[in-house]
Amino acid sequence: MSKTLWNILGILTIFAGISLFMMAPEKFAALPPDQRPKFITGGVLIAGILSVIASACFFPKVRPITLRILGTVGIASCVFDLIEGFHRGDFSQFAIILVFWLPGSIYLMVKGKIT
Repeated sequence: MSKTLWNILGILTIFAGISLFMMAPEKFAALPPDQRPKFITGGVLIAGILSVIASACFFPKVRPITLRILGTVGIASCVFDLIEGFHRGDFSQFAIILVFWLPGSIYLMVKGKIT
C-alpha cells in the first residue's frame, strides 16, 4: 500500500474514534447502572485499539503490526457475529462472514501484509 493510503487509513481511524465517543454519552445514559462499568471498560479498550492503529499507520516500520491488530480485531468480530447469530437464530450473515471476512482477517493476522 502506498503512503497516502496508510495516511488515509490513519485519519479514518481517528474519525472512527471521534464518532464513537460522540455517540457514547447517550448510550451510557440509556444503560442501567450495573452495566455502566462494562461500557466504560469496553470504551477504553476500543479507544486504545483505535489509537494504536491510528498512530501505527503513520510509521512505516510498524505497519505489519497494524495489519495484525486489524486482523485480530476482524477475527474477534467474526467470532462474535457467529455466536450472536446462533443466539438469535439468524444465519443470514454466516456465508459472508465465513467466506469473506474470516479468511481475510486470518490472512492479515498471520502474514501482516496485504500483498
